[in-house]
Order: sequence, then C-alpha cells, then structure tokens
Amino acid sequence: MNEKDVPALLALFAQQSSENALLIMDPAGAIVWCNGTCERLFGYPGSELRGRPLRSLFTPEDADKRIPEYELHVAAHSEDVNNDRWMLRADGSRFWATGNTVGLRNKEGKVTGFAKILRDSTDVKEQLETLRNQLKSVADSDQHKTRFLATLSHEVRNPLSALASGVEIMRQQPAMVSDTLGMFERQLKHLYRLAEDLLDVARISTGKVKLAFQVHDIREPIANAVESVSPLLAGRRHRIDQHILDVPLLVRADPIRLEQVFSNLLANSAKYTPEGGQIELRASTGAGEVWVHVIDNGIGIPPETLPHVFDLFTRGDSASAQATDGLGIGLSLVREFIELHGGSVQVRSDGPGKGSEFTVRLPLADATDRMATSYNTPRSTDTSVDAAQPES
Repeated sequence: MNEKDVPALLALFAQQSSENALLIMDPAGAIVWCNGTCERLFGYPGSELRGRPLRSLFTPEDADKRIPEYELHVAAHSEDVNNDRWMLRADGSRFWATGNTVGLRNKEGKVTGFAKILRDSTDVKEQLETLRNQLKSVADSDQHKTRFLATLSHEVRNPLSALASGVEIMRQQPAMVSDTLGMFERQLKHLYRLAEDLLDVARISTGKVKLAFQVHDIREPIANAVESVSPLLAGRRHRIDQHILDVPLLVRADPIRLEQVFSNLLANSAKYTPEGGQIELRASTGAGEVWVHVIDNGIGIPPETLPHVFDLFTRGDSASAQATDGLGIGLSLVREFIELHGGSVQVRSDGPGKGSEFTVRLPLADATDRMATSYNTPRSTDTSVDAAQPES
C-alpha cells in the first residue's frame, strides 16, 4: 500500500461507513452523490437523492430561514461549518444530526462543490437533555467563597471612591498633574470593571442578580459588544469577520447582560490571539435555538484545560501581554449568565497554537413571548426576576 492507493481507500470508506452519511453537492447546492448510509438515514433511494437540493433535507422552519444557504455561504467563505440540527426524513420524521459542511476547492482556491458529513445523534441529544435536567436539580454553593468575593468587592470599591475624588481635585491644578490624569482614569475604570465582575459573581452565587427579561433581537447586543471591544481589537490589529443571519433572531433575555457576555467572549479572543490575528463572529438559528460562535486563530487551549475554561479564576497561559489582564472571571460570568437565560455555552480547541471556538446557544422566544411584547421594548420594570427563582 502506498500514497497512490489513498483515493481508492477513501472511496471505500465513504461507501462502507455504517454511521457517517456523506453527501457531495455542486456549487448550487444540488446533491450529486451520496453513500449508502445517507440513503438509509434519510429514507430515500440514491436515485431520488441525486439532483435533489440540499435544502429539501432541512426542516421547513430552517429552510424558511435560509439556513441551508447560510451553511453553504459560510463554508464557501470560511472554514468548515459545524452544524447540529434536526434534519428531515422522507417520511416526514426527524432525527438530530451532528456533522459539518466543507467547501471543496480546486488548486486555484475556487469552490467547485461542497461536502456534508453527518450522523444520527438523536440518542446523544436525549441523553444530554436528561443530564441537563439532572444538573438543574443540583445546587452546590460555597458560602465561604461567596462571602470572600462580596467582601473583596466592597473593599476594592471603597478606596476607588476616594481615588476618584482625588482625580477631581487634581483637575483643579492641571499644570501639576495633567500628564497623570489619563493614566489615573484608565486604571480607575479598569478597577471598577474588576469590582463589578466580582460583585456579579457574588450576586449570582447568592441568587441576587436581577435580569430584566424582554423579547429582543440578539443582533443588537452582538453589535454593541463589537463596538465596545473595537478599541482592543484595533489596538492589537485584529481583523474581525462577521457572518450574521439576516433575519431577526429573537430571544427572551436581558440585552445588557447579553452584551456583557459577547463583550467578554470577544475580549477573551482578542487577548489570547497574537497581534494581527483573525476573529470570526457567526450568528444563526436552528432547532429552536439561536447560535452565536466566536472563533479565533489565537494561542489555543490545552486539552487538560478545556474542562475548566469556565471555572471561576481560571486563566490561560500569558502568551501575550494582554493575556495577563483580568482575574479569570469573565468566562465564568459568561456561563452563569447564559445558563440563567436557559441557554448553554461550549468551547472547542484543537490544542495549543490552533485557536479556539466558543458557542453560545439560547432558546428562541416562543410565540407567546412574541405576541406579548415588541422585541425591542421591555414589557415593564416588573420583568426583573431573582436568579434564585427563575421564571419557568
């Protein structure tokens, strides 16, 4: 066996793989080839699948939102697209598919088609839902840590108030201290942010954080987050590419907290990506959820660190000067706030030097929410809820 045998072996793998369905599409998204597993999984004979548009295998709600076209667009202009969603069988039944879509390019880099590989993971999704329900019933609080965080936060904020007053006094004598005012103000803002993060951790731990729920288009807090971290991105000469589905992505959420979540994720990518790096922001929807991905080509995450990325006070290796900032609180707050919204957040990295991908999943606002309120207007000030008693 040698390298010349590889194409034939790959063809055998595609034909004989019993769990992985493989489809090949032309540049327009029409299916030109599929393996036997694909026929079995979707319930069509190969002759009926060939020539059929890829979008016909998607659920009607995903097809209406142009999710198939979105996947092909991202695959054509970026790397492969990981997609977990409900797919449609010939008899109208559905299965939970996990897989990815890849743009196939010739030597000149031109996209000549697409490949989609997927597998039936319905049983895994059911197991995850069971586990999620079990985890929701488990409450494990560390009162000593909570008291420490609350005390530390107030101890930091008290001297900050005095420092702020001192800055105002120094403004009255600009000839003496004008060169130091800018530095003072920057440090004060930084310390205030740290104090607020610590207070958020304490509020969440004690169930005292308030969330002002309203039906909102998630694209707005995403845009605000990009704007808020733009100085950091510009200072480190990062490029940011945005692929946002061009339809309202309505969720029932606190938009201020969502902006905080996406700002933390973008700032994390900026800090742990060497200067001149690339960050990609995607937002789409499927299976009753909104998905937001923050992808970077930064320093990556070691396998042993991945399970602890969202733990409080966890920090990555300081491969860049900016990475030394912070107390390791930002990603912990991301997870806590997303879970308080009924969502989830995951991280993926192929290891050191290979970047990272954070994925936020939030439930779409249901029909009752949409009829009860405009998506960009709060219902009332009474929609704030205590985290210890989330709405059902």
